[in-house]
Amino acid sequence: MRSHFKNRENRFYKDGSVNLNQSTEEPRLAKPGAGLPFLEWSMAKYILLPKVFKTPKKEAIDNFAKQSEKILALSTSLSADQFTARRLIPRLRGLEDSSRYWSVAMTLEHLVIVGNLMRQAVVELSSGQANLQAVGSGDVKPDPNTDPAKAIQSFKDMSDQFVREALAADVDAFPKITHPHPWFGPLNAHQWLNMAAVHENIHRQQIKEIIARL
Repeated sequence: MRSHFKNRENRFYKDGSVNLNQSTEEPRLAKPGAGLPFLEWSMAKYILLPKVFKTPKKEAIDNFAKQSEKILALSTSLSADQFTARRLIPRLRGLEDSSRYWSVAMTLEHLVIVGNLMRQAVVELSSGQANLQAVGSGDVKPDPNTDPAKAIQSFKDMSDQFVREALAADVDAFPKITHPHPWFGPLNAHQWLNMAAVHENIHRQQIKEIIARL
């Protein structure tokens, strides 16, 4: 994976210009952790997610793996300059306003951070434990200077480990043992498993929007 990415480092646009950011000014966005608009949050919590949470374990894991594959395909198609270029995108459903000015590299770093936290929640709750520290959405924002050489491999490693450990976990063993989601409250192991694919789908769409503006 790393060699594949390095082979693309010296690519330019078809017109010969280097891929540079369109603006050096930071856009004014909501503060990290501000959450979603109330109506959108309500629809997700009370209408959309209850349906998603009924997805069986194997299907939920397959959904997560498919999202990861699509994200990798999009990310490895870019040059190094494109991979690290930040772009301001419209706010997508499920995406905080503060997350609208990221690069693909930043998006992958965020997915690695959150993916590992979700994996820990699935594993711990499946064993009847509920000792994980609560984390807010403002705590999982990526570093704008994230190392692009590590981002793709770290994402692949996270995804592989998530699938492997989720398959081994009995996510329905302790349905009343929960860990809080920063927006949607207490979730059990099965619900956290289903949230993982939902989260990756949102950021896959974000990556597509970033790429469309490169």
